[in-house]
Amino acid sequence: MIAGAGAGLAALHVGPGAPGAHPHVWITSVTTFVFEDRRLFGLRHRWEFDEIFGSFVIQEHDADGNGAFDAAETESVKDKAFASLRDYGYFTHLRINGQLVPLTEIVGFEAEIEDGVLAYEFTLSLPEPVDPAATPLAVGVYDEEYYVEVLLDQDDPVRFAGLPSGACTFEIQEDAENPIYFGMVYPLSISLSCGTS
Repeated sequence: MIAGAGAGLAALHVGPGAPGAHPHVWITSVTTFVFEDRRLFGLRHRWEFDEIFGSFVIQEHDADGNGAFDAAETESVKDKAFASLRDYGYFTHLRINGQLVPLTEIVGFEAEIEDGVLAYEFTLSLPEPVDPAATPLAVGVYDEEYYVEVLLDQDDPVRFAGLPSGACTFEIQEDAENPIYFGMVYPLSISLSCGTS
């Protein structure tokens, strides 16, 4: 089923519209909205992978087999099992005023092994800072081809950094306007509601 994890998650895709392209990899995601001066500057993701896919990446990149990634091993994960996700927008769909805004700049990638579970943590910088109090903003984290299923963490799916407590709230709902997988799946979307002061 998996031809090897070295080429990254993109290698797991069998092509748009391919039969049987239902989820074969699962990610549990936590998204942190990163603010400065009440403007949104970036989105920090923490992804934890299912045991099967995670074990492929760990086996290939934990060269010394000590159950942890050092700096060189982390760089190997980034180059060979993560960088190709740029072609898929890092599964991140930011819509500002309803318009899709591509995110391509990565800051601070980390890969770790926690109790045998593979996790990535990285930040996507926005092209320009945005004030969500003045501009409607929503984020979906999903694979349009539905080969990878991204599940929002059940207990703590959304966090805020650089804001006073309560300055923003969020709502998670199905995005009926942007279905995936032949129109059969409505991905989840995180909408922000922020005060002006």
